[in-house]
Amino acid sequence: MDWLEEIALRDQSRIYEVLTSRTVAHIATDPRLGRADKLKRIKEQVRRLRFPRLAETEDAIRNKIQLLKLAPEIRLSAPSGLEGGRLQVEFTAASQEELKRLTVKLMEAEEHGTIPEIFALLSGRMATQKRP
Repeated sequence: MDWLEEIALRDQSRIYEVLTSRTVAHIATDPRLGRADKLKRIKEQVRRLRFPRLAETEDAIRNKIQLLKLAPEIRLSAPSGLEGGRLQVEFTAASQEELKRLTVKLMEAEEHGTIPEIFALLSGRMATQKRP
């Protein structure tokens, strides 16, 4: 409710208008989603409306991680809300050889120019670009 009040105050609208906006209403009326999924997605959408720059930075980081085209066994992620400004690296290996192969892939990805950009976004040193 606090987020809804803050959005309404910032946008000079009413909470009802926020909840009936196209993005929120689309989730609420999606017949493919169960009640719990709708609530979870609406809450996430309200969070994105309340903190648009944070959401934009999270999206930019996610896009840059996808650009790395890492092996499926390697997962990079940033914590929700970018708490701590850290990048989480996770990978699984079934053998020592696979571990070596994944480590090499991870090192190759680290040399890619995208990794410094991800850390710059996490630290707040790099602003996301506005889309036209």
